[in-house]
Amino acid sequence: MLFRQYSFLVVSILLFCGSASALTANSNDNNKKVTIGWLEKAYLLDYNFAVRVKMDTGAKTSSIHATDMEYVSVDGKPPRSRIRFKTVDTLGNTRTIEADIIRDVIIKKSTLDSENPIKETRLEIELEICLAGVKKKIQVNLANREGMNYRMILGRTALEGDFIIDAGRTFVGGKKCRKSIDKE
Repeated sequence: MLFRQYSFLVVSILLFCGSASALTANSNDNNKKVTIGWLEKAYLLDYNFAVRVKMDTGAKTSSIHATDMEYVSVDGKPPRSRIRFKTVDTLGNTRTIEADIIRDVIIKKSTLDSENPIKETRLEIELEICLAGVKKKIQVNLANREGMNYRMILGRTALEGDFIIDAGRTFVGGKKCRKSIDKE
């Protein structure tokens, strides 16, 4: 009888230790991710300025405000393979970006009629951003977001693997990417 009580105790301890190590393993995975707020500054490294970005886990893709879009001819590249456009930085200044076009994408916009979403074709480019010390190349589509509160959104594809979003906080990422950006 005493053996059964001890064996139950030993098995219980082993099971608890296994569960505790599993919990520790999961929390170690989260430690590799950086906590950010629902609103942050992202630095566009190739262009030396920052934009305010909203984390949008309801969107799969990312989008940046783009106006005055025009195709740019580049020797040795097919026509309509590069785009120049204007966007707005964190200080409200107009900035120009020029980038290669990756592809045209079809975006489904939410409407009240979920059975008939509005579909819109947009150009997609790649940008290298720095957010909360994490440098990452992401794909973003170009859209006129003038009527929107935030000129750039980061969707799940850009966020996955690197970030945990604290929905109750803003600008948690700090100034870890600012070394080459002045006055922002």
